[in-house]
Amino acid sequence: MSQSPITVTYSLEEVLAQINQKLDRLDEKFETRLDRLDEKFETRLDKFEAKLDNLQKDVTSIKVEVTEVKGEIKALKVEVNGVSKRLDNQEFINRSVIVGFVLALVAGVIKLFFPNVLAN
Repeated sequence: MSQSPITVTYSLEEVLAQINQKLDRLDEKFETRLDRLDEKFETRLDKFEAKLDNLQKDVTSIKVEVTEVKGEIKALKVEVNGVSKRLDNQEFINRSVIVGFVLALVAGVIKLFFPNVLAN
């Protein structure tokens, strides 16, 4: 049971050349895939930056609108205070008019039913 020895008929130079060719092809494949990945990454990065810019513009406009609304609220508070003062004055006048009307009505009723009481 003895085995015969194996002989190799390829030269080392040819084998190394084939290995180099295969490595070169693998390197080319990796470079093309890396280039495609770089392109995809760049396009997605550009889209992301554009969306981020739009978002930043929206936030800025919202800040401006909030500032405007705060100013309007302050103006409304001042107007409400002015209106409440006018309403207080109007309520006082209305109460005075009602009291005068009630007194005139009472005096009229007394004069109607008791004509001698107010006649002096």
